[in-house]
Amino acid sequence: MAATTDHNLKRTATAGFLAWLVPGAGHYYLGERHRAAVFFFVIGATFWGGVAMGSVSRTIDAQHRKAWLVAQIGSGVHALTVLGWQRVQSATTSEYCYQADEVAVVYSGVAGLLNLLVIFDALARGEKPVPVGGSNAPFRARRGET
Repeated sequence: MAATTDHNLKRTATAGFLAWLVPGAGHYYLGERHRAAVFFFVIGATFWGGVAMGSVSRTIDAQHRKAWLVAQIGSGVHALTVLGWQRVQSATTSEYCYQADEVAVVYSGVAGLLNLLVIFDALARGEKPVPVGGSNAPFRARRGET
C-alpha cells in the first residue's frame, strides 16, 4: 500500500510542477490530452495577448508591480520567457503613460491566476488512482470501444 501512495504522491507532484511550468502539461502527463490542449492555448493566448497590447519591456515589471509579478509568474514558462527576453534586451521600464500597458499587465496576470486554477485541477486529478486499462479507459468505454 505504501508503494501505491508513494507513486500517487510522485504522480501528483509531477503533474502539479508540469502544470505550472507549461500550462496544460500536467494534464497531458495525466493522459488528458484534449483538456491539456485547451489549457495551453487559452492561457498562452491570454498571456501573449497581454504582451502584444503592452510590450515585452513593460508588461512584467518586477520593480514597480510586485503583486502583479506574483500573478504573472503563475503562467510559468510564458512569464519566464518574457523575463529572459527583458534581460537579453537589457530593457528598462519606462513611465507608464498608456492605458494599454495597464490592460497588458492585467491580461498577463489573469493568465497566471487562471493557470493557478489549472494547477489545482491537475493536483486533484493526480491524486485519483489510474483506472485499469489506462487513463482513457472510461472515455473509451463511453464511446463503445474496448
